[in-house]
Amino acid sequence: MTQMFNSKTASITLNSEAVRSNMEKEMRIDEKTDFTKDVPDDVLSHILSFLSIDEAVRSSILSKKWTNLWKNTSHIEFNSTKMIRPLSQLLLSRESETTMDHKSITKGVSRYGFLVYRIIFRHSGDLSSCSILHLWKSLVYGEVQSWVEYLFRTKKGMKNLRLECELDNGEMEEYFIFKDDIPKLHFTHGIFATLGSLELINYTINCSNAFVGCKNLKTLKLEKINLDDENINDILYNCVVLENFTLNESTGFNKLIIMNESLKVLKLQGLCVDELKISCENLQVLLLDSIICPTNAASIYTPNLTTFSSYFYSIFGKMHGVDEGHSIVKACEILQHSSLVYPSCNIFKNLSTLSMDLDLNHIRDSKDLCFVLQLCTSLQVLEICLPDLENPIIGSSNDYDFPYHKSMFWEKQELYNCVYSKLKFVYIKEFKGNELEVEFVKYLIARATMMKKVTIFCNNLIQNAENMFSLPRASTKLSIDFKH
Repeated sequence: MTQMFNSKTASITLNSEAVRSNMEKEMRIDEKTDFTKDVPDDVLSHILSFLSIDEAVRSSILSKKWTNLWKNTSHIEFNSTKMIRPLSQLLLSRESETTMDHKSITKGVSRYGFLVYRIIFRHSGDLSSCSILHLWKSLVYGEVQSWVEYLFRTKKGMKNLRLECELDNGEMEEYFIFKDDIPKLHFTHGIFATLGSLELINYTINCSNAFVGCKNLKTLKLEKINLDDENINDILYNCVVLENFTLNESTGFNKLIIMNESLKVLKLQGLCVDELKISCENLQVLLLDSIICPTNAASIYTPNLTTFSSYFYSIFGKMHGVDEGHSIVKACEILQHSSLVYPSCNIFKNLSTLSMDLDLNHIRDSKDLCFVLQLCTSLQVLEICLPDLENPIIGSSNDYDFPYHKSMFWEKQELYNCVYSKLKFVYIKEFKGNELEVEFVKYLIARATMMKKVTIFCNNLIQNAENMFSLPRASTKLSIDFKH
């Protein structure tokens, strides 16, 4: 019996060792197998296009197949903070200023410039887009202009370009005594003519010659750009087929007049101007965020506008509007003033989606909303964001002169056509459950016959929220959703 048991044990042990041996062989085979060998090279090169160029180049050590794949990527992304170890350390820790002298930094910038040239030279495929993030001293040495001109000279298929100057943390102001001496972005005449998309971040532009002949540029984004009235007007004038234009946190100009028949999407954020005029026949999407401008100097003529977003109580607005004593124009004010400037037609008759911030707990803001509902006859989606805290920008009390209590404000309002027959979706953010907020929601539930969904975002569970679920609804398809 004992002998039989030992025999079975030995057999099981041998079988286990055989299984383990086979598994180890399979694992070794799997480790040596290159599962990408059957994937076409152009597919692998496309995948590498989503990596920064330093990461793409490192892939060449994987195998012979990967050696030259990065040279055929359709997109190159240069990032100075990743490609230069000394400079990346400098950016990550200001303590390194004590251990790095000016000579080391200059050497690092020069090394980065050489790497950019070398990579472009070794890249042998068609290049459709390029992104370059660099330090401001590359502007001082004229490297940025040289890189771009070399790109256009050697890569004829370039359609998309993104340039960003890394923030200098105040070093540029210390380096240059006079503001006029700060290096500016200046390219040769018409160099952007073949581009379809261009993004520039953190530059001073004193010449618009590079935009001459831009008959293909459909997307233009300018962020943290300093340029005067003449240059911004020339840029917009030269971009004859521009469809998407973004202008963020830029300075130097006093008037912003945008008149373009091809423009479809316009986004403006963090601007301070004396006059804002938008006259775009085919504009469909408009975003205005924290625009400092006199109300009587801001007007829009956009008869085909379908989506309008305007924000006033934002954090960005708090930082600029209050400290400098300027007023940030509100969506209701823009709509109201524009309707007075163009009284012959309802320029917002096609507006279907409206997103804005206002305080439903203030009678003044509620009255403004009434005007909007009356003006936008085709409104289907309404998004309202209430201020999260007491905002000093409001600058007005809740005084009112009605023969009834303020809680009856919405009950006494007329039944606007858009509420009755058009409005389908309403989103209310930062809902606190105050009296006027609740009354507005009740007004929609009882009047909106086409309403499909009311979504309310609140930080805490509102005690009287359950009462809303039991209210009679004008629409049989209406659902009410509270999100915490």
